[in-house]
Amino acid sequence: MSDEGKNSIPMAECGSCRALIPLDSTECPECNTQFSGVSEEALGECGACNALVPLDSTRCPECDVVFVADDVVDILRKWVHDTGVQIRKLFQKFDTNSDGMIDASELKAGLLSLNLADLPPSQVDRLVKEIDADDNGVIDLDEFETILHGDTDHHDAHSDEHIVADMDEEEAESDEELEEVAEDSEEEVVLKHEAPESQEDHTSESDEVHHSSEDLDDSDEGATQAEMDEEDFDLDEDSDENIDVESPLHALVALMEEHDISAQRMFNDLDKDGNRQVSMEELRSSLTNDYEGEFDGEDIEALIEQIDSDNDGMIDITEFIGAIEEMDDEVESIIEEPFPTPMQKRMMSKQWNDIVWPILHTAFGIAIAILLVNGLIGPVDGSGGTVFYEPNNVVPPFDIAEGDPYPCDVKYQEGGCDNSLTPFAGDSSSMPKGFYWDGILFILLSVMGMISSLFLHLIKAPSWRARAKAMKEVEDDRADATQSGVEEEESDDPDDGEEHEEDHEDYEEEDVEESEDDQEDSEDDDEDDEIDIGSHVGLLFDDEEVFGTIIEFDDDEGTVTIEEDGTGDLVTGYQDDMFIE
Repeated sequence: MSDEGKNSIPMAECGSCRALIPLDSTECPECNTQFSGVSEEALGECGACNALVPLDSTRCPECDVVFVADDVVDILRKWVHDTGVQIRKLFQKFDTNSDGMIDASELKAGLLSLNLADLPPSQVDRLVKEIDADDNGVIDLDEFETILHGDTDHHDAHSDEHIVADMDEEEAESDEELEEVAEDSEEEVVLKHEAPESQEDHTSESDEVHHSSEDLDDSDEGATQAEMDEEDFDLDEDSDENIDVESPLHALVALMEEHDISAQRMFNDLDKDGNRQVSMEELRSSLTNDYEGEFDGEDIEALIEQIDSDNDGMIDITEFIGAIEEMDDEVESIIEEPFPTPMQKRMMSKQWNDIVWPILHTAFGIAIAILLVNGLIGPVDGSGGTVFYEPNNVVPPFDIAEGDPYPCDVKYQEGGCDNSLTPFAGDSSSMPKGFYWDGILFILLSVMGMISSLFLHLIKAPSWRARAKAMKEVEDDRADATQSGVEEEESDDPDDGEEHEEDHEDYEEEDVEESEDDQEDSEDDDEDDEIDIGSHVGLLFDDEEVFGTIIEFDDDEGTVTIEEDGTGDLVTGYQDDMFIE
């Protein structure tokens, strides 16, 4: 064939062996790779079933495998931009335990709840490390805002540079290797092969050859974005609650919101015969005909069970609207519990640590000891009370056999006439010494009380204190960042008042002197409130909390020395481990 004939045939490069072949080839003559044909749509191969699917797919239509996002940060950033949701609300949704920080498990659950990505643990840890600027293993609000908002321009510019560089390299390769490619070759050839390669290695300005890959991450970003375009995400303030999204009633409410249908109108649409009641047949007919594919037979039965409060097999308007409103009220009635609560603050305080907790432990211990003495020794004298005779070495002067009831006499009764208090279990207020059910019950309650008080004092209260300290540090960091931002803005502003100050020099000098006096007074007040030698503080030393009075600071070493309460011992620790009650 002549050169003119070759040039008239559109050519493309095989993504497997790099051989130049006609554009309409169904098989590569060099490596026998099969081609699926020409497609205007960018396709990729599912790594599970090898089916060709659009690159923007969120799941494979053949095997129903969900694709994982490759660049979750970009996906999440674009989702925030498209939905307009506040980053603080999104952070609160991810922060399920409300500690002001997002760990790996919370990030994984949050991304999954938004249908953005279902990441394996290794990718979740990598994502946390990417966002976690201070390398403390968790993500705070500032880091979350920075990655989603603050670095957007930088990230986009960085991505654009890579795209331009890739295009330049691809154009150079095309000029060198495809000089004989015809001008009419703008279609995309989808080549199916077994060896996965990146798209950048074989994309040219005139034609693009898309390869299959066993790694699902190649199509993740587009897949996730397509799914987000179809989903309607509701991120109200109360969206943190775990509402059963699979509930048929919830699906019906979502359908009403999607089509902007009121509860009254929906009921009228369901009530085909106009008798002000909806039967199961009417419900099934309306939902299956008007909203085909949304509800099946089990969903219809579940709706009847959820809405039909009087169990008459029919839904009236009151039951229907009541079920819808009850669902809304359940969400609106949820109020986030603040931390720490007033009771938690008291339980963490120095007063409780030094006084209340020891009193509680001692009280429960004394109660247990008293109850044991009551059962083992018998503190009550039961002389004269009716008991069953148990003979000892002394023979009574009256006729009585063993086991006969008689007025107890300590001289003739084995073990004496000691009684135990029995306010609830006995026939009288005291019975012969022993353990009765009321004494056993009080012992169990006292033991549980002591265990609970020890747990709250030694385990729970320190964990609350550590959590409160971490939250305070986050708030301080946020306040410092805000203050530094304000100072930078103020430093960037031009000094518009110089000319005015020159015109009114005398007046300004007088104001400056007054402001300096006020500032000195305020600084004196602030110094009184600051921690100084003589202040009473707590110090975390060897995983134990020590309380005492500050006697020395070493700012160079960052240490503080306190005199421990009670013992008078000198304890030296780091200033960062110091806290105020």
